[in-house]
Amino acid sequence: MSSKIYYFSGTGNSLVVSKTLKEMLNENGEVIPLAIHRKERHIDVNEDILIIVFPVYFSDVPDIVKFFIDKLNFNSNTHIYAIATCNGVAGHSLFTIDKLLKKKGKKLSAGFLINMPGNALITPPDVEEERLRSQTNRVAEVAKCINNLEFGNIEGKNNLKSHIDSVVLHLVGKNMQIATTKFFAEDNCNGCGTCKRVCPLENISIVDRKPKWGNECERCLACFHWCPKEAINIKKSFLTDRKKYHHPDVTVKDIFLEK
Repeated sequence: MSSKIYYFSGTGNSLVVSKTLKEMLNENGEVIPLAIHRKERHIDVNEDILIIVFPVYFSDVPDIVKFFIDKLNFNSNTHIYAIATCNGVAGHSLFTIDKLLKKKGKKLSAGFLINMPGNALITPPDVEEERLRSQTNRVAEVAKCINNLEFGNIEGKNNLKSHIDSVVLHLVGKNMQIATTKFFAEDNCNGCGTCKRVCPLENISIVDRKPKWGNECERCLACFHWCPKEAINIKKSFLTDRKKYHHPDVTVKDIFLEK
């Protein structure tokens, strides 16, 4: 059987889960950053197993992942699995994936949640340490289910409250707290261009040795967390004094590969 793992990752959590999972699957398939397909109109799926790994933003699925699923063209009877990495609150993200697939005549075989350190809201240090320590065992549990081609269990909540929470968080978080107009570079920015290279939507340009943000932003916070000078900040938001985070097993070059 053949398999592919597509992932989206801003700070490395979903990337590490994808690479770890790859080594545990009976069919050792490819690990592919889904952002490289952003400008394609159709993506053919010929594999027996398709796995989508993504972070939860505002209790839902990042838009780039939704657009990716909309482009999928299935040519086989594929088993589809999704893994959501989250900071303890997944909302109805996996059920959103299932809904999108049903529009294409498919559905999730199963969906899994893996708690990881947050890149927006701060995770307490002891909780962050425990999640990093236990991630491999959790991925092993997921791998066992996929290797056995298990079907039917989608983790998380799929009720009215989770949908309302997602709508509210989306409006407040994406359009107010982390609006594109709030990103700026402090005086210690040296114009190195790291923020431009880690942006999965190519939304950042360097003008007069300073980053300039466009309107097409996923709020993945890769620019915020990966700046080597810690010069990227967000005006009047809960992130203003937030300690920078990336998964300890991921380097900035790994994030560059997203494009």
